[in-house]
This record gives sequence, structure tokens and C-alpha cells, in this order.
Amino acid sequence: MDTTESIATASLDHVLPRVSVLIPNHNYGRYIAGTLHSVLAQTYQPLDVIVIDDGSRDDSVRVIEQSLALFSSPRRTVFHRQAANAGKLAALNAVMHEITAPYTLTLDADDQLEPEYIARCLQTLIEAREQDAQMALVYTDCLLIDESGGIIDRGRSTAFDAKMLQTMSYIPEPALCLSQACLDVMPFDTRIKVGTKHHKWLRMVAQGWKGLHIAEPLIRYRMHNKNLSGIGKRVLSEIESGQRGERILSGYWVATRI
Repeated sequence: MDTTESIATASLDHVLPRVSVLIPNHNYGRYIAGTLHSVLAQTYQPLDVIVIDDGSRDDSVRVIEQSLALFSSPRRTVFHRQAANAGKLAALNAVMHEITAPYTLTLDADDQLEPEYIARCLQTLIEAREQDAQMALVYTDCLLIDESGGIIDRGRSTAFDAKMLQTMSYIPEPALCLSQACLDVMPFDTRIKVGTKHHKWLRMVAQGWKGLHIAEPLIRYRMHNKNLSGIGKRVLSEIESGQRGERILSGYWVATRI
């Protein structure tokens, strides 16, 4: 039995639940086609793909429209455009009303998912919630890639620890979440521009929600000089100086407060 069949079996009504994939974008026209193609290539197909262009001034809109034209049923697509750049959290707030699927993930416009990512995370979350109804998110390790998509290292997260999360940011952005847990903590504080994902996870944990870690690299996290956290500059500089090897991501991501 493959992963998708297992999910169908685990679902009480044997209907595959939909997953909303939110992709905020600002001036990442050079990357977002690859990001959208990684969603198109998912083995799990009942998706709502919601792209929010946050006032881009490059060719993002053209690239997004061309890429979304490749999507077909059972994938639903929404393209929301904001005239002015208001920031990632404002972009997510703008599409709250579009989150109607029972599960949600946010994917940065320069990153990519491995083909089994959604199927694996969803299966894990469904099974975990059968044992603990407070389980609300599943996240994985990642492969660090350069601007052209080449793999340069592996990034490692850690097992979920609510106390550790208070001071360390270790949960990647595209953790697959129970939509209700996400909506419970929206709208987000748009004053926060750096450490946005940590802000989101802190709010969820404060509401009593829990997470689960899959210790496999199932996402591709792009390193470049414009990563808001600064991780790209640090990692690329370390690699240029000969420092290679697995990286513990909590040492690079900015921790925020709720």
C-alpha cells in the first residue's frame, strides 16, 4: 500500500482531505516557477494552491500565471495580487478567507518540496492526532540548495519541544498544519518582518498545540544573499571558507516573541 492509499485508509470517511498550500511571493520571479513545479509534482493531489504576490516589481506575476496554468483538477488555484509590498505576514493575512481545507502549509517562494512531502507529513499528522488531538503540525529536515538548485548541505531540525521553542527557532516554514490551529492564531502581527515563522509557531504552542518531527530531508531550502533570516549569507560564507557538514538550523534562524 502506498502512502496516499494509507492516508485514504486512515481517513474515517475514506475521502482524501484537501490541503491548502500558501505561497507568499515578493520579487522571487527567478525562483517561484521551481517552487510551483515542486507543488505540481506532489504525489498527493487534492490541493488548494494559493499564491499571494506581495507587490512584486520583477517578472513574478507573469511567471506565476504561466506556472499556475499547468495545474488541473483535483488541484484548485487562487492567485491574489497586492499592489504594494506589505510583508509576508500581511500577505498571509490577506488570504485567510481562502483557507477552507482542513490542512495547511506555507511554502516560501524560493524553496521546494520533495515529491512525497505532503503525503508523508499528512499521513504522520493524521496518525498522531488519533493518539493526541492537540497534535497540529508536522515538520522535517531539509536539503540546503544554492541559487541554481544544487545541493550544498543538509539542515537538521530537532524533536518538538515547547519549552525549547521559546528561545530557539527550529521549525521550518512549510510544516504541515491543522488549518484550525493556524486560523486560531491569525491574523498575524504584521509589524514582524524577520522571524515570521517562529512568531507563528509560538502563537500555536501558546494555544496548546503540539508538533512532530520527521528526521528526513523532505524540503529544499534555498541559500542566497536575500534570505530574510540572514542564513544564506552565513551558510554560503562558511562553505566558501571550507566549513561543510550538517547544520543545526536553530543556530541560524531568528527567534522572535509573541
